[in-house]
Amino acid sequence: MKGRLQQFLEVEQLSPARLSEIMGIQRSGLSHILSGRNKPGFDFIQKLLVKFPALNAEWLITGKGKMYKDQNRSEKLLGRDEPNIGTSDLYADNEDDRTLIDESELIENRLNSSTMDSGGKNRSLKRVLLIYSDNSFEDITPGKIV
Repeated sequence: MKGRLQQFLEVEQLSPARLSEIMGIQRSGLSHILSGRNKPGFDFIQKLLVKFPALNAEWLITGKGKMYKDQNRSEKLLGRDEPNIGTSDLYADNEDDRTLIDESELIENRLNSSTMDSGGKNRSLKRVLLIYSDNSFEDITPGKIV
């Protein structure tokens, strides 16, 4: 499982420090898992799967199947598909959450369609990470911005 976790970090382009921050765990705990000193426990696996719902639990635990439940996920990560929203809570329970979701959709649409003054250079935005006060987040990978 250590190797699959390292593979997941590479595909998601996350450092161990960033993953531990996203999951809300101590960096040393993740470091011990990645070094092989400790085996990941139920709480670790559960937190990882909650924060990354597209991750296939069977692949993570046993190595069987694809890394992601959505087979097109790897193509999206490689920029072969339209922008995607990652691990956010897309269902709002109250008005404040609906406002946040509406705002994030506006931001994503603006990123996909806006023009940036970059001194005559064509630039593409690689990634935008929106982190909310409830520790949920959205990972937006927009298309090319001219």
